[in-house]
Amino acid sequence: MSRRLIPVPPESDNKLKQAKQTDLGYQFVSVRLKNGKLFEQAVASEGHIIQVKGYKDVPFSAEDVESVTVTGKRWNFRRKRQDLPS
Repeated sequence: MSRRLIPVPPESDNKLKQAKQTDLGYQFVSVRLKNGKLFEQAVASEGHIIQVKGYKDVPFSAEDVESVTVTGKRWNFRRKRQDLPS
């Protein structure tokens, strides 16, 4: 199973690069879409959004993303996701 990796917008990526990462190189972030919807718990790594809490796959496209902000709201994003909506 492959995951969708959504690139972080350049303006947000610069801010993420300046923020502290976890020991394993990822960051807990929130993602605001251009339509105003907010995903409060997501994970970014190496300039990409790799997972959103509560979803098997990232539920939006790169074109939808307005901004990404480090939150530090930790959650176990590695747990099995088979019962989650796409």
